[in-house]
Amino acid sequence: MRSSPAGRGSGFASVLAIGLVGAVLQAQQPPNPLGQPLLDASGVIRDDAFIRIPLRPEDEGYADLDGTRLKELLLEVDAISLGDRDAGTVFWGRNVGTSGHVATQDWVEGYFRRYGLDDIYRQPFELSPVWEPIAWDLTFASNGEEFTLESARPPQGAVSTSPEGIEFDLVWLGGGSAADYIGRDVEGKAVLVHDIPRPGTLRHTIRDEGTLARAFDRGASAVGIVYGISDNFAVWQRTGDRPGFNVGYEDGMRLRDLLGRGERVTVRYTMESEMRDGLRAASVWGTLPGVSDEEVLIVAHMDGYFQASLDNGSGLAVMVGLLEHYAGFPRSERPRTLRFLGSVGHHGGPGTRWLYDNRETALANTVLAINLEHVAAVRTKYWGRRLRMMNAVSPMRWWVNGSPLLLETALDAFGRFNVGVTADMDPGASGEMSRIARELPSIQVITSPEIKHTEQDTPEWVPAVGLEQIARAYAKIIDSVSGVDRRALQSESGAGALGGR
Repeated sequence: MRSSPAGRGSGFASVLAIGLVGAVLQAQQPPNPLGQPLLDASGVIRDDAFIRIPLRPEDEGYADLDGTRLKELLLEVDAISLGDRDAGTVFWGRNVGTSGHVATQDWVEGYFRRYGLDDIYRQPFELSPVWEPIAWDLTFASNGEEFTLESARPPQGAVSTSPEGIEFDLVWLGGGSAADYIGRDVEGKAVLVHDIPRPGTLRHTIRDEGTLARAFDRGASAVGIVYGISDNFAVWQRTGDRPGFNVGYEDGMRLRDLLGRGERVTVRYTMESEMRDGLRAASVWGTLPGVSDEEVLIVAHMDGYFQASLDNGSGLAVMVGLLEHYAGFPRSERPRTLRFLGSVGHHGGPGTRWLYDNRETALANTVLAINLEHVAAVRTKYWGRRLRMMNAVSPMRWWVNGSPLLLETALDAFGRFNVGVTADMDPGASGEMSRIARELPSIQVITSPEIKHTEQDTPEWVPAVGLEQIARAYAKIIDSVSGVDRRALQSESGAGALGGR
């Protein structure tokens, strides 16, 4: 039985990375004699190949927020996840209740202490029971031949089966809509459905269209999920408390084509897991004092699935980058206090619920809240069955709550540092910002591409220049509002006026 993906992912990731940049798209043709000038030796786009906008003379003070340094910080966080994987953790990464999360707390606190922050402490939280997979196996068979699939994963939260496992006949159901079930008998079978990202695992068809519930209501005994429209991303999406499995697009199409030829395909599924009670995890706080007791709150959540380079190694790297930048100034040159929060996280933890529940006191001095959450990703282009990397940073979804002055300040900073955003602002904030976003002036940019929550959320998807751009933009915003009365940052409706009423 496969108890850990360690060792399997490295070779697959290398192959995938090459495919993602299109190196094999024209394999039948001879290579261009000019080679691949934007790629490194492993076939991944180089950080120095990305489009960069020179600093304006008046912004030279932000030059120390350098992408190379920020990428170094990200790789330090990434190494924590890889260490958790190599230790044999099955559902590995920086998840709450695990040694990987504790190591991340240590990393954040270590930087807080290195730069002499005040009031450094860990705020513990009791966790709801934490799912821990111990061992699993997914084996497929067709025409008497058994085989495994590289991307096949059990569902997150899957309960244990009997030691001998359970076996199902596989049935292809397309998108799993009501129309797909017309004339089909799926009683007792495993239906295989195609999940389309809108984008990534944040928005996707099986969630938006009630696909899982429909399958079980129609009598299916298990659901297999084919994730995406390209590549072979390995995901652990939930199938409720019922059996199921996940496969990437390439592996899913292999199963579909076998069924399309009229072959019988079966899947045997075994799972050993447990729910662990009595676990705790902590947020990490630190304060960089300024002239005033008024605070700018800078938040980055610490938990993450697998390498979690985008979600949320990128946010943690920028948080520490901002800390290093502002710690280089004497207190007299920091008009407001900066308060840093390595949030316990929201994948399995309470997120910022405590802040919301105690907002009248915990946020009483907060003038502005900034959320750093998956803040820089490579821009991509679909091309056939591949998601090709570009030498540009992906545009962000964005949110600003506050006055027109704060909005103007944010947009000016985004523009001058080349932070692309969607034309329409999100109707609300998400992630760690969602609970408190309307309680005070707040800002976030965030992106959720196809790699989010997959085993392919790796450092090559987070460009150094993207980290640099957003770090400089947020520093510019902090500095631009440093002399502005807090009431001038609040919305004209009176919302977001905690502590200033």
